[in-house]
Amino acid sequence: MMRARESADPLDDFPAAAELALRDAASRCGFDARGARLIRLFASAVYHIPSDDAVARIGRLTSAPSLERLAISIRVARWLCETGFPAVEPLPVEQPVTSHGCAVTFWRYLPQDGPAPNVADLGVLLRWLHHLNQPPVSLPSFEPLVSVRRAIDESLAISEEQRSWLRDRCDQLLDDYSRLSFPLASGMIHGDAWRGNLLRDRKRVVLADWDTVSVGHREIDLIPTLQGPRFGLECAQRDAFIAAYGPDIRSWQGYPVLLDMRELSTLSAVLRNGHSDGAARRELAVRLLSLRTGDDSRWTSF
Repeated sequence: MMRARESADPLDDFPAAAELALRDAASRCGFDARGARLIRLFASAVYHIPSDDAVARIGRLTSAPSLERLAISIRVARWLCETGFPAVEPLPVEQPVTSHGCAVTFWRYLPQDGPAPNVADLGVLLRWLHHLNQPPVSLPSFEPLVSVRRAIDESLAISEEQRSWLRDRCDQLLDDYSRLSFPLASGMIHGDAWRGNLLRDRKRVVLADWDTVSVGHREIDLIPTLQGPRFGLECAQRDAFIAAYGPDIRSWQGYPVLLDMRELSTLSAVLRNGHSDGAARRELAVRLLSLRTGDDSRWTSF
């Protein structure tokens, strides 16, 4: 692991701040971060700590409510593991840990051996999740577009005209959303259920990233996969996902509204990173053009 500066602002230099937060939080929780290996760096930083068979997940600390949501996600993930649901396992330390403007959580490391999980696996897990009893944790209500609205307001990568257009688009979609009648029952949802949050745990597939677990409309959990054509997901794969899950919402009148909301929400990370990351800046331009012109061009995932 590279040597980081003694201080860093996560808004200006998130990689440096994340590395500092890793070293500090690991020390406070009794982990040895020497030899930590960066697995992923984009919206969050994910490190493998080999000496403790652990994973540290680090994100910018944006607000007190966001820290509380992380604490809820830890409690829910622990409860899910206790009930036998295939979820990533939080390590038994007091967390989340705040440091250097970041929030750090620690999880059991899962070597990704074997075939990659697929969206049919996700359909099975969501059907299971949506039939569970409510957890012994007070869950927040799902709030659509909160993250992307914050990213729009704070982004250094867009013009004021683009910022105004995006804010207006959020308002329009939220108004459309408020008028919908949902066919599925409400209850606990994952909140960001896409194939990138699937991990392999030996012979089984588990669901990760519980940051947005909440009470909401179950349709929210289906949309990321059904929006998959933007990221190369074929029709047969989407059909397999629905076959594994059960109800098919693609003929529901609210389906296009949720699709548009999901597409807008995918801007969050590229809006935050676009001013300092060339790939994010280029992808932001592609997605903005698509949203404003209504084209169906392929997008790049990170």
